[in-house]
Amino acid sequence: MAPAFAQSSDKLPKWKVDPYTKNEPAAMQKVGYVSFGPFPFGGRGSGVAQTTDIEKTLPYSQIRWIETAHFRIGLELPEWTVPMDPQTRAKIRVELERLGEKLPGIDPKTRKLDPWLRAHLFAQRCEDLYAEFSAMAGVKDADFPQDAKNVVKTAGSAYMGYGPFLGMKDKYLVLLCDSMTPFATYMKEYLGRDSKFGQRWHFKDVGCLIFTVATECDGGRLKHDTAMHCTLAFNVSQCLLDGFRYYAYDLPVWIREGIAHWFERRVDEKWNSYDQTEGSPADLRTTWKWKPTMKAMAGTNKYRTFSECYQWRDFGDIKFEDHVAIWSRMDFLLAQDHAKWRSFLFDVKGRVNEADWSPNSDDLVGVTRDALKKAYGISILQLDEKWIEWVKTTYPSQ
Repeated sequence: MAPAFAQSSDKLPKWKVDPYTKNEPAAMQKVGYVSFGPFPFGGRGSGVAQTTDIEKTLPYSQIRWIETAHFRIGLELPEWTVPMDPQTRAKIRVELERLGEKLPGIDPKTRKLDPWLRAHLFAQRCEDLYAEFSAMAGVKDADFPQDAKNVVKTAGSAYMGYGPFLGMKDKYLVLLCDSMTPFATYMKEYLGRDSKFGQRWHFKDVGCLIFTVATECDGGRLKHDTAMHCTLAFNVSQCLLDGFRYYAYDLPVWIREGIAHWFERRVDEKWNSYDQTEGSPADLRTTWKWKPTMKAMAGTNKYRTFSECYQWRDFGDIKFEDHVAIWSRMDFLLAQDHAKWRSFLFDVKGRVNEADWSPNSDDLVGVTRDALKKAYGISILQLDEKWIEWVKTTYPSQ
């Protein structure tokens, strides 16, 4: 099927015309875009929502829509001035250099990221996450069913979910807002939620997952582009994990939080995110040198043992020191051969009953214990012993 590119630019308001591709199909195809809209975007009630519906709900917002191979993205982010600190400038320059290989007119040394340039950066960041997650899981797009209607259990076949997007039926969604007003309105009208935190959500009737947040969440720190990139990595990696081989149940929180911290801290260690609920706010500590912190804590009672935390099912159970330890344990596991992680992931995610491929979430704690033993050759009690030994020989002291 040919890509459904955006409507002719001469029919659009000026702000909807991308100054880099000029909305021209050949330029869009080169960067890997399917469309600038309109296109489906999640659901509303039991029906499918369109980007045009959201624009009518938020008539005061200028949302740049981008559809890539695996994502549908809406960004209402303002121009951002790249700060003078060398780390941020270097990060942005590398990203812009990569983007410039596909998009004309990119200046890697620019000090201003206009709204469309930020949209292109976040689209690139989303696809980077998808590619890295897929590589770690040892899968490619062709491994997943192209249509849920064709998912039939046959002799010798393997369950891989119900759609082409890591097993989900439809593409992953990202909606990044500037202020709380459009964010809160979207949440209320389309998710039925009222929260001051970013939100991950499963549109069950559509078969897709979304992450949405505003720059004014988390005390406004997300106005910094790197902070927003970090929280994107934290949350979208969890969406990919949840959607892997279809989202039918929640994994234990140490796996979800651990993988989220791991992906986020690879972007930048200084902007940490934490899952929290209205009733259990997280300890939003800004301590960011987690490697020396963990090395100093190793073998002490400042964090809970793995034999306790691997049973947690509530994010509210996690204290700051436990976040550091959960991330570090995941760091230890992922430092091993990724074939071990793939084995573990396939054993705990996408579990189904053999008879009819219906979801099977029975005894996930026990399944996790057995999967670790099978993949890594270590028991629940041995994991902390091996991990602490690794921390002491791997992490710096300061």
